[in-house]
Order: sequence, then structure tokens, then C-alpha cells
Amino acid sequence: MNGSDDREVNRLPIDGTELWKGCILASCVHGVMLTEFPFTLKEHTWSGGLYVTENGEGKAALIFSEEKGLLLGMFWMYFSERTELVLTDQYARSHYKGAPAEIQEMAETLAELFEDGEGDKKLPYVTTGFWQENGQILSRDAYEDWLAHGGYLLQHQMEPFEEAMPYYEDVCSMDEPRMEIAERLYRERIQSPGQQVVLTKEEQAVLQEAEPRNMEVCQEVFEAFGVVFA
Repeated sequence: MNGSDDREVNRLPIDGTELWKGCILASCVHGVMLTEFPFTLKEHTWSGGLYVTENGEGKAALIFSEEKGLLLGMFWMYFSERTELVLTDQYARSHYKGAPAEIQEMAETLAELFEDGEGDKKLPYVTTGFWQENGQILSRDAYEDWLAHGGYLLQHQMEPFEEAMPYYEDVCSMDEPRMEIAERLYRERIQSPGQQVVLTKEEQAVLQEAEPRNMEVCQEVFEAFGVVFA
């Protein structure tokens, strides 16, 4: 993509805290359904403040601060026309040109998650990105381009609970008990971000009905974002 360094910096209409809440909701639903759908294990993962979502369309990684503020986001939309152009570290960095130095350093490290290939031929496939500065989410792409080249992967994480939950109920075939568990975990998690939420033994029994052998990995997924088993 010629002239990528010349793109203007645009403000995206994204609320970082609300996006964090959406990622927590997606993760609660994922954890609740994981015993039934273990093949979705890598669709939502946490490591400290790093959230990664990946599916057949692409990969997105977000870094949140301890205060749940959004620091930066990196995206690889597999079918983006830019994928064929993302051939250098310089291109990956171009999405963060103009960002504070610490953001650029963070992005350079995060780009390792987007490398594909073997040996010296590994390339960082980054098709768009954003960062937070002075309370605003900024990108070298306009909002429509950001969506087209990766932001679409966060479509449901950006929706309010009232819109996202019916979608999850339908696409995951959630029954009422698991919907109630996911909602309770979500509401308690966002109400007290710095505290752990406990999944009761009764709730564990509900999840265990699908496949008891998957409970260990289910526990690991939950604990990664602050939900522990009683």
C-alpha cells in the first residue's frame, strides 16, 4: 500500500472502557460454552491486560491498562487486500506512526503475535491498528477503513450488552442456565475490575453437564480474566 505513512490520523468513535466490557462479556460467554465447544479454545484468550480474539476471518489483539483503559489495538484481517502488502516490519509500524514512543515500542513487540511463515521468512501481517492518546482512540485509518481491514472482528465486542447477548444466545445456542451464569459473571466482573469473581460449585455442575473432561481447560480460560472456581 503506497503512501501508508502519509495517511492522516483519525479519531475513532470507540470508548475504550466499553470495549473492555464487551471483551469481558465475549469471554464470559466463551468460558461458559467451552465445555460444549472445546474447539473454540483460542477464540478469546487473556494474558494479563492482553486480550486476543481469533477466528476464521482474522486476529485482533488489544492491550488494556490496569485501569481497564485501552492502550492499543492490532489487527490482521485475513482477506483484507492489504494482506498481500504487509511484507515488512516498516509496514506494520506504519499503522502507529505519530503515536507516543511507548505505544510504538509496545506495537513493535505485539507484532510478533502476527508473524506468519517459517524461520527468517516470518512476516508481521498487520492490516490496521489504533492507539489511545489523551482519552481518544486514534488510527491512521478512517473508521470505515479500520472496520474493513480488521475492526470488524470486534463487531460484537463493541455492542452494548442488550445487543450482544441476544447474538451470543443465538449463535452459541445458549440455554437459560448458562445465559444466567454468563450474565452474572459479566456484571460482577465489570463492577469490580480489580477483584476476582467466583464460579460456584452449582454453576460448575451446569457447565460440567456438557463434557466433564473439558472442565480443566475451562477453569484455565476463566482464571485468565479473573474468574476462579469455588
